[in-house]
Amino acid sequence: MNDKIIQCAICTNEMREWEGNNPQPLLPDMEDKVCRDCNDFVTALRLVLRGTDNETMRGYSEVIVSIMSLASGLKKARKMHMQMMEEE
Repeated sequence: MNDKIIQCAICTNEMREWEGNNPQPLLPDMEDKVCRDCNDFVTALRLVLRGTDNETMRGYSEVIVSIMSLASGLKKARKMHMQMMEEE
């Protein structure tokens, strides 16, 4: 089993390589992998965008990835702040 540690291409959380999921259509690069949490959004987007044209799918994907990345960064910053407050 491959236990190599990689980062989710959206939220940057660490995971084992074998846990990674296909990020299409949110991310176009087939080499990218997403964690299980982000994969829920990928699956939901696939369902919502069934039958839409590529341009529409690309537009939605870019906006959603941007929001997810920002939210993940905010969550990590909040956790770091809380840890710093507990250490004081």
